[in-house]
Amino acid sequence: MTKKKTSIIFILLCMVVLLSACKGKGNDNNNPVQEGTVTETVTPTTSEEEVSVTPEVTEAAPATEASLSDFFPFRENKQYFYEGEGNEYASFWNYPDYQDKDSKRLQLRTDNGGTEVVQVLEISNGTLAVITSKEESYYRDNLLQYNSDKEPEILLKEPLVKGTEWTLPDGRKRFISETGKNISTPYGDYNTIEVTTEESEGSTKEYYAKDIGLLKRVYTSADSSMTVTSVLKEIKETPLVQNITVYYPDIDKEQIEESKSISFQTNDITRLKMQELFRAKYKDNVGLISENTKINSLYKGDDGVVYVDFSGEFVTEMNAGVAFESYILRAVADTLGSYYDASEVYLTVNQKPYESGHVLMEEGETLKVNR
Repeated sequence: MTKKKTSIIFILLCMVVLLSACKGKGNDNNNPVQEGTVTETVTPTTSEEEVSVTPEVTEAAPATEASLSDFFPFRENKQYFYEGEGNEYASFWNYPDYQDKDSKRLQLRTDNGGTEVVQVLEISNGTLAVITSKEESYYRDNLLQYNSDKEPEILLKEPLVKGTEWTLPDGRKRFISETGKNISTPYGDYNTIEVTTEESEGSTKEYYAKDIGLLKRVYTSADSSMTVTSVLKEIKETPLVQNITVYYPDIDKEQIEESKSISFQTNDITRLKMQELFRAKYKDNVGLISENTKINSLYKGDDGVVYVDFSGEFVTEMNAGVAFESYILRAVADTLGSYYDASEVYLTVNQKPYESGHVLMEEGETLKVNR
């Protein structure tokens, strides 16, 4: 892959779309986690029925009267679709996994057909910036409270007037090059703020519209031989749907696998969705956990290990012999390992190492993922 193509793909993977109107947040007070982890929040959800959002033609307020909040519209359960030209990664969609209006943070998932990137955006001290970014992130953990030690990448900076300029952590120059610029898209016509990013291999112009966020992006190589364009085409009110392979214990085959889908609304808690999935039975067989078993915490650590903590019913209501118990533990590990793309799972019960009449695990001992 040439250096030029690598740069283009990096730009496309790290793109961010701004979103609209949050209904607030909830607290997951029953989710004890280990030090350094993130507690998920929950918001009442709407119907999972997919709804197309009708585009509106509007004019943004003059830049001198606008604020960052106008171009950082929180949105709930809305998926943005962008059509692209000039590169295989130019088309993409994004979705808000989590958002918190109080802290002015939003976690955005972006899929460009090649990978999924999760970024956390924040308004603070007159800037709108990406404070956390994780590539190849196909699982859904809440990172809103996670603070990276890397310098944030500023997307917009006040005052929102032509000439406002700043330097990115990698040395690139970014500035507001125009305000009140009319941009036509399949979604509608909008007055926008034009933001230009300059680098040695070319430049990128991004157009932000009031109450929409990112409306259009155009990358042009330094020699003008390549142009890559992404433009907003559609906004749909819909849940995020993820496919997961669930592994069930079986006395004859040891393990049976089944593909299932999970629908997530913005601010849904992943461990509760996984808890519901684990309780479901496979045909006439038992589920991975009993109806009374709870998942107290669930996340992927920075060490690449999946950490899951169950309530005591996971052991007391298992009612399995030594062979079938080992199949259950293996199925849990393989299911979580598959979803989180991990090779190890650290399973505890009420924050203590797993222990039953048949199996005793040591402190720090993990289950290996076989799938």
